[in-house]
Amino acid sequence: MAITIDDIYDKEFALKGGGYDRDDVDQFLDEICDEMTSMQEKIAALESDLQKAQDELKTAREAVKPAPVVQAQPAAEETPIAKTSSTLESILLSAQRLADEEVDKAKEKAAQIIKDAEDQASRLVDDAQEEKEALTKNMETLRAAAADYRKSFQELLKKYQDMLDSDQQG
Repeated sequence: MAITIDDIYDKEFALKGGGYDRDDVDQFLDEICDEMTSMQEKIAALESDLQKAQDELKTAREAVKPAPVVQAQPAAEETPIAKTSSTLESILLSAQRLADEEVDKAKEKAAQIIKDAEDQASRLVDDAQEEKEALTKNMETLRAAAADYRKSFQELLKKYQDMLDSDQQG
């Protein structure tokens, strides 16, 4: 089951013994929620940018359809219609070449946007993993400290109990 931000906000911890300071735990959980919210917004923005790039690429591909190449028939002498046809043919070829170049540029731009988005997502995941590991280590340290404190406190109680027992017997 995936943990949601609402799960963290709504989580309540039972108090046992001395326990942790409830306000500190709540504050820390709030900070985690804020960070998760920020990461989700960044991911949504990156996905939106990726979708826009893919849409632009699709639009560019649809806008540039290969034009049929018309071969001019050699004529004994060039008439105004033949000159116009030849000019139009060269214009169409130039337009096709420019369109192909623009499609290639759009593909490169889309690939770069996708790569950048993947890199940023990877960095976010790595940062979150490092933060999780740091928090886990911190929790282990706190648990060890709590166990040491509990042990010391129990030894102190035993010492005072022994002192009270010896006073009652003597």
